[in-house]
Amino acid sequence: MKANASKRKIFDAVDMLTENTSAKTTEVKAENGVEQIAIDSIKAFHNHPFHLYEGERLNDMVESIREHGVLNPVIVRKLGKGYEMLSGHNRANAAKLAGLTEIPAIVKVGLSEAEAYVYVIETNLMQRSFTDLLPSEKAAVMAAHYDKVCCQGKRNDIIRELQILSGADPDDTCCHNGNKLKSLDVIASEYGFSSRNAARYLRLNHLIQPFKNLMDENKIA
Repeated sequence: MKANASKRKIFDAVDMLTENTSAKTTEVKAENGVEQIAIDSIKAFHNHPFHLYEGERLNDMVESIREHGVLNPVIVRKLGKGYEMLSGHNRANAAKLAGLTEIPAIVKVGLSEAEAYVYVIETNLMQRSFTDLLPSEKAAVMAAHYDKVCCQGKRNDIIRELQILSGADPDDTCCHNGNKLKSLDVIASEYGFSSRNAARYLRLNHLIQPFKNLMDENKIA
């Protein structure tokens, strides 16, 4: 009963989506805009800055999916003959480990690169605290808020949509503390850094992946 209630909550959230959100979904004959797609047809986001779950957290997700299935649909965008994951890398990974071949998905079309990246960043921030992120993940989040989002209004629409999907009450704030991101000083204040440290994180985002991995593993300062 609990599993069914959770699934209904997600579908109710999808029902609330309107054409005023960031991009339209594909027109499919599926319940509430959610369709089943093959996991193997989904590629990871080409610039995915977050590490996949490992250890106990991954094992718990796999067991939950085996028992209840994937209750919260992933979000993908159409890419040629397949799809690119925007939100749900960990769910898809756990579902595959649990033996599933398909996963419920909301398919987006017509997203720009910047808009797609907003989905990737914001959904991870909704699931995890910024302080829990690894250094390279923090750098990616800060960089996205600083210069990767092309349109603040469009970003607000995406954030509102994701809040609805997660069951939270949508708000009209333009960022996580209600202030517009206009400068490095504002970015630093939002995340509790000095402007100097914020600038260091923004530069960290430009490192090649091997150096980012060393930073995350605390092997380099």
